[in-house]
Amino acid sequence: MTCRPPASALLFLLICILCAPAPAGAGRAGLTITAVGDIMPSSSFPDPKYLSPIPHGVFSTTLARILGDADVRFGNLEGTMAGDAPCLKACKDSTTCYAFNIPFGYADTLKRGGFNLFSLANNHISDFGEPGRRSTVARLGESGIACAGTLEKPWDILYANGLYIGFAAFAPHKGVADLLDREAAVRRVRTLSRICDVVIVSMHGGAEGNGAEHVPRASETYLGENRGDLHGFAHDMVDAGADLVIGHGPHVVRGMELYKGRLIAYSLGNFFTWARFNLEGPKGLAPVLNVTLGPDGRFEEGRIRSLRQPYKSLPVADPSHEAAREAARLSSEDFPESPLHISDQGVLSVRDKG
Repeated sequence: MTCRPPASALLFLLICILCAPAPAGAGRAGLTITAVGDIMPSSSFPDPKYLSPIPHGVFSTTLARILGDADVRFGNLEGTMAGDAPCLKACKDSTTCYAFNIPFGYADTLKRGGFNLFSLANNHISDFGEPGRRSTVARLGESGIACAGTLEKPWDILYANGLYIGFAAFAPHKGVADLLDREAAVRRVRTLSRICDVVIVSMHGGAEGNGAEHVPRASETYLGENRGDLHGFAHDMVDAGADLVIGHGPHVVRGMELYKGRLIAYSLGNFFTWARFNLEGPKGLAPVLNVTLGPDGRFEEGRIRSLRQPYKSLPVADPSHEAAREAARLSSEDFPESPLHISDQGVLSVRDKG
């Protein structure tokens, strides 16, 4: 049976639980998650010259090798699948217009590559207005990819390895679940926590670019916009019942911490963004986060695999482990009180409190 949202959100939550497969007693062993940062595989807007020539088969095969067989394989879709919806972004010309319309065929390609969960709460999902948001949700759904974060679909529920997984995504931008409305975000996560075994929260915010690697314990601004207090927001999400908080938006790697036994990754940077993104220096790092959570959502173990994203190329392995070393350095500097330890090779572990 397929769950479809009725008018009542609470009724939909109950229906999703009823129409998902019954959990097997031996299935509650925990959850494996692979998470990456921003993805914009190709765009027909503002000019067809921004369409990627990488064959879909090569793209999906490469993704499948990177993502592996985790229960949840997550990324932030930094663009829309808007079809022929008109662009609502004010643009002077095609060289300065940063609006992204991903061809419909990439929904199936991303699914074949392994993705089964996307955040849509970001500053590009409304480039083509409500029609673009609805079209994106529909195309991903038709391909079997769960997604959340828009006003029309702020949350979703998955079922994997005997566990119900609640997902909510937030950003400080129009057309999405508002990261700045902390009270509403807390209510949503509390509701998901009551009826799901594990809750994952995505947050897209903070300052951007080289120099934005550190996490301040205060609100951040970028281009005159309030981009949120991510440290306070992430802690409130865990207090409300989130078991894993995944950040993106700064386009660079940020640190991680353990808070009340739950992992917070403040930014996974870029993963694969075709042509329109600046990938110089730290913005070219493409970490892949692998996490194992217990059936109660508590962090058990993890690893950061270090990749790089060359310009107009799929991610490639980085034997120097720069993404992992950067995450380790920033985590130690920004969250010295956290029991999380990250080795230079990217192994995540909990420090012995003794």
